[in-house]
Amino acid sequence: MKKAILFLVLLVVVAGCTVGALYFLKLGPFEPKEAPQKTPEQIELEKKTTTTTVAIKPFTIPMFQGERVAGSIQVQFALEVALDQEEVVKAKMVRLEDAYLRDLYVFMPRLLRNKDKLDIAALKRRLKRITYKVLGEEDSKVVSDVLIQSVADNPG
Repeated sequence: MKKAILFLVLLVVVAGCTVGALYFLKLGPFEPKEAPQKTPEQIELEKKTTTTTVAIKPFTIPMFQGERVAGSIQVQFALEVALDQEEVVKAKMVRLEDAYLRDLYVFMPRLLRNKDKLDIAALKRRLKRITYKVLGEEDSKVVSDVLIQSVADNPG
């Protein structure tokens, strides 16, 4: 009986040492997985990436009809910024968000007065103009585009 227990303990120790050695030497099931080879198209695409996006918090603009709220429009967008230039935009984020909010409160009702649907292209042009105005001449070159992610019309 003592020999059987001694044999089992010895077997467990040898198995543990074997697994430890395989893990330490990264052999067998512990070999590192090879990264999948990238195709030339993927490598070329990575080289061409020169911009990143900076998200702007969503804005909700109320729409009034007479003395009551007729509905609201929620706009969510991001700024396409040159790589390594995000800090320039983030430093002026408070001024940008304030300018967007002030302008959209006036612009949205005027835009929707004559149309049934929101003109996304006009909204994009307006947001670009505000961005360039707030950032100034030097920093306006940092932002290459305004990417509108969603526009939600919530009737009152």
